[in-house]
Amino acid sequence: MATVYVVQRPTQNKFGWTPDLSDAAKYGELEIIFEPSEQPQFSPAPAIHKAKKILKDFSEDDYLLWAGGGDPTAVMIACMAASQVSPKVSILRWERNFDTHRDRRKGWYMPCTLEMRS
Repeated sequence: MATVYVVQRPTQNKFGWTPDLSDAAKYGELEIIFEPSEQPQFSPAPAIHKAKKILKDFSEDDYLLWAGGGDPTAVMIACMAASQVSPKVSILRWERNFDTHRDRRKGWYMPCTLEMRS
């Protein structure tokens, strides 16, 4: 079964909403790379080491997911680490349902594959 690597565990935003990852779980088992307390931008070397260790078995069947919020540097580190072991990196991106007055909480995850090597 595929794994969905959640770049950073989502936390409640300033409006009291926490991203629901249940739709993403349809694509595979969820595994967290970084906790909310971790800030890769301030300690990149240990973060890179951790991401490489967790993503060592990343394959073309797996996904990266950034649920928003947190440290954007974590996304770059995770993508870099995944691309070192797989020529294709699939991501799950959030697509909003525009029929609900642009409510960011309503939508779905859509897979997108990035060719990391040519």
